[in-house]
Amino acid sequence: MKNRMILVSILLIVPMLSMAVPASAQDIETPSWEIGWVEDHSNAVLLTSIGDKNSNDWWDTGGTTTLEFYIENTRMVEVTINLEFESDHEDEFGWVEVELDESVVVAGQSNKTFSVSIEVGALNDVSEGSTHELRIIAQEDTLLSTTPQIIEIDTQVPRVAVMTTDVINEDIPVMAGDSMDVKVEITNLGNKNDGLVNTETKLTIDGCPQLNAEADTSLFETVEPGATIEANFEVSAASSHPSKSCVVTFRSSSAGLASVTDSIELEVRSSSSSTPSTDNGGDDGGNGDEGDGDDTEVDEGVRANFLNSISLISSLAIIGIAALVRRFDTKCP
Repeated sequence: MKNRMILVSILLIVPMLSMAVPASAQDIETPSWEIGWVEDHSNAVLLTSIGDKNSNDWWDTGGTTTLEFYIENTRMVEVTINLEFESDHEDEFGWVEVELDESVVVAGQSNKTFSVSIEVGALNDVSEGSTHELRIIAQEDTLLSTTPQIIEIDTQVPRVAVMTTDVINEDIPVMAGDSMDVKVEITNLGNKNDGLVNTETKLTIDGCPQLNAEADTSLFETVEPGATIEANFEVSAASSHPSKSCVVTFRSSSAGLASVTDSIELEVRSSSSSTPSTDNGGDDGGNGDEGDGDDTEVDEGVRANFLNSISLISSLAIIGIAALVRRFDTKCP
């Protein structure tokens, strides 16, 4: 009987102990580590466009961004975390460079901040607004198999505005009192449709105050990425403009804030420098030429009405013969 009472007591005490242990264990958090972004990146991060105008490919614009993340270690001892970077940037960009530590150490009971920098090439070849995902995979360096932690973020391509203009010098002079069209080639090297702004377009002339230049509507057409259009502007010279060389400079800005400039040397010829015609070269010249022609005709007519002149010897011989004939006639009976 006594043994039965002891057994019943044990059976009643054991459930009570088993219920009390989990309740106290739930209040104790297991020491571990965690990785996360320092800032909230629920929206895509816009890449910062960069370009080197000192290079031959200055229009080949790249993009860059630097992001911060943290690793919090709640353990009492330090933890070593291996880091790996993954992204889908390689599918579109010309090149991708990433700066990220392969392994970091976080002391026990501490929170440490790290950074990852990414730089991509040829932003102007990727459509504006397109997004690309990147990931950081963190794995604890331990002999035991553990589940990695992953943080993700999207980066977004900004608008890249790059345009060039080439004013074509065809070496054709503009005549005083006349006008001519000057051809311009406009190329869009950006990643979105773009075009020059009328109010930002300036045509300046150096050296020819009587030469005027006006923009044509063809200069402000929309240009697709990678395309080139041909446009014109008109120059006109006053009728009194002297023969002179001028420098015409074209400056403008696009809707995407791209700046363009180019210049050419243009020759202006006055009306007096043109080659005179052989038949009627002006009032004074024509009268003078006709006067010279009349004098020539008169001289030829006068020479035609007279015989050739007799030499001095021939004249003396004729006089001598005439005198002998006359003497002979007086001697005859």
